[in-house]
Amino acid sequence: MSVQIGAAQKSSKRTRVLKKGNLVANNTEQLLAEFEDEGKVSGNLDLHEMMVGDKIVVRQYFKILSTSDYQKYAEEDYEGFQESPLVYFPEKMAETSIKITLQQTEGVYRRFQHSFTVEE
Repeated sequence: MSVQIGAAQKSSKRTRVLKKGNLVANNTEQLLAEFEDEGKVSGNLDLHEMMVGDKIVVRQYFKILSTSDYQKYAEEDYEGFQESPLVYFPEKMAETSIKITLQQTEGVYRRFQHSFTVEE
């Protein structure tokens, strides 16, 4: 019996920062992250500055074809103080395009730290 040991397969995929920063809300729907290609997008959004009286809406959109318009995939509302302030966006496969937005609709405008990565 012989055993052959070969070189390990290297993954051709790489993960990179798509976008990170501080978004200051202003009552409009604002872009947190957008990726227009094929890849797996994931990220985090920090809601620790939210207080009683604040309300935000986070939306996710996808394009099916590069020539089509974005269609809403998900919408989540967050109100007031957040006991667990970190929102995790699990890895989602973007075959054409994905866009994630935030809109603060009530309260004192807050700053929202965020970070998104993409595996291409």
